[in-house]
Amino acid sequence: MSRDPLEQQKRNIATFGALAGLLFVALGILALAAMVIPDILNVLLVLAAFLVIGVIQYALWGWKLDRYRITDDEDEKP
Repeated sequence: MSRDPLEQQKRNIATFGALAGLLFVALGILALAAMVIPDILNVLLVLAAFLVIGVIQYALWGWKLDRYRITDDEDEKP
């Protein structure tokens, strides 16, 4: 695994670009589906609510608590 920060940054940018493109295509398909089936908007609202709850859970439990992790002496490598 490479330790070069510039190469890692390029990989992160490429990954973010691919994710943004995938999100854009998915939102386009959902917009077309919403025009054909208007009731799908209710399903999208429920999915959005789950997404918001997931982001809040990640922010509270995953990201914030990871900074306050207590390390054991046994976990440290000599």
